[in-house]
Amino acid sequence: MNIYSDDCQSAIKFILDQVIDISNLLYMDGDFNIRDTEWNLSVFAHSAAGQALIDLVDSFGLVYSLPALSVPIHCPDTDGHTNSVIDLIFLDMSAS
Repeated sequence: MNIYSDDCQSAIKFILDQVIDISNLLYMDGDFNIRDTEWNLSVFAHSAAGQALIDLVDSFGLVYSLPALSVPIHCPDTDGHTNSVIDLIFLDMSAS
């Protein structure tokens, strides 16, 4: 499943609120627009949106997949925009 969630995390909130059950989900990835210390060590806070994403991932039995190469996460720093975390991948560990 590929997700794009806007800066208000609307997609994540929708999936959590609807209690969507997707059986046999092997991966979930996308642009989540959530900065959180859980996947970005340069962020010093655990956000409510980050916790919502973790709760969603847990409900599907997925775990955060560490990148093979350590590269900077795209965090735009422009006026009027909050910094964003791009392209997180969560995998079903039994599928590896």
